[in-house]
Amino acid sequence: MGEAKRRKKNDPDFGKPKGASVLERKLDLLQKQMELRLEEIRASYQHKGNMGSNVEEVIREFLREFLPPHNRIGQGEVVDFDGNSSTQLDLVITNEYHPYLNDLTKPSVFFIEGIACVGEVKSVLNSNDFDSILRNCLTYKQLKVNLQDGMRTFINPSDLKRFVEKRPYFLFAFESQLSLSTLLEKTKRFNTDNNLDFWQQIDGIFILNRGQVINFGDGQGTFQFADHKGNTIPGLISIDIEEDPKVLFGFLSWLNSAMPRIEIQFPILMSYLMKGQIPINAGR
Repeated sequence: MGEAKRRKKNDPDFGKPKGASVLERKLDLLQKQMELRLEEIRASYQHKGNMGSNVEEVIREFLREFLPPHNRIGQGEVVDFDGNSSTQLDLVITNEYHPYLNDLTKPSVFFIEGIACVGEVKSVLNSNDFDSILRNCLTYKQLKVNLQDGMRTFINPSDLKRFVEKRPYFLFAFESQLSLSTLLEKTKRFNTDNNLDFWQQIDGIFILNRGQVINFGDGQGTFQFADHKGNTIPGLISIDIEEDPKVLFGFLSWLNSAMPRIEIQFPILMSYLMKGQIPINAGR
């Protein structure tokens, strides 16, 4: 009996809820499969555009498996009530209120109020790619969400500005030519140079062969990072792959915390079709 107990305590899943350990093992396996899939795509396609399209579809398939059915997965541009638009986005995740206007097999146009989250996908991230992504993120974060009167949210108050009044933006890459520390420093410098508040910044960076950089905002949100004394730490935190190799698990954990539940009274298209006639938040 004593030996059995010792073996159980040496198990890395000892003390975890069974469902959590099963999910971690599944995601570990999927992460390995993604890495192999990248090698297969490289061997099959010489044209960079074909390679990129296939890599993006790998992530879309993953998200379709792990997100609820109302989180439809597409690609394209996001527009707001004032006619502003994002750049072309590799991943667009809708919420339950987005109308079924879009053919998700090709790039489409989406309305910001119907967006849960967006992201960019790279097979191999380079410095120019990353600079463009930070600029594209800022363009996206400048879109205005039409907040209806009577709207209800189920979210930590700290995350309201970042994930409801704005919508989250992430980068997912299989490999990076840049180290995680370089990605962190470039992000900090971009945020400082442009005097960006937390809600204007990129929210998450996930690199399968490097690790994660997660923006924890003011440190009081739903998703928190604590030091060894239990104190929460705000801002950008890098988690190297050698410190925690479970990048896919971290990505899914962050994604679920960054897409809060909301309730609205009117279909979002009404505000576009009948400008000025649908009650919206006066503080918009």
